[in-house]
Amino acid sequence: MKKVLLAIELSTPSAEFVLQKAKETIGPDVQLEVVHVVDPASMSYSVDPSMTGHIYQQQYDQTMANARARMRELCEPFGLDESQLHVRYGRVAPQIHDLLREGDFDTCMIGSHGYSGWRRVLGSVAASVLHGAPVNTLVFSLAPLQKTQNEHS
Repeated sequence: MKKVLLAIELSTPSAEFVLQKAKETIGPDVQLEVVHVVDPASMSYSVDPSMTGHIYQQQYDQTMANARARMRELCEPFGLDESQLHVRYGRVAPQIHDLLREGDFDTCMIGSHGYSGWRRVLGSVAASVLHGAPVNTLVFSLAPLQKTQNEHS
């Protein structure tokens, strides 16, 4: 590994866990960059269909700014700066695949949130990133984090 792209989901408590696992896995000479993709579906659930284009643009701008701020807050303690952070908008897997190609990455890392059946083995987002990824992809199981959270509940 020389250049790794880590895909994280900012709206879950697992983002820091996945970032920590990635840092533990890669060597000190490996370049790490992080991406979060804002899925249009997440915005559409919160948008009133009567909104005008101007109001929708304001919500888009605010959502993207919030995601960038959260990325900086999450990644700064791990020694990552703004140039290593990516916030994209669109369907998650295609956006990650495009960035992997554009950034000349050799490895992708992602956490899996699945809870039952096949989703226990591999979450649907992780599966969609894995299938079609142009590089080797490492999927972190979030089972240790989920077990710890359940013990504290």
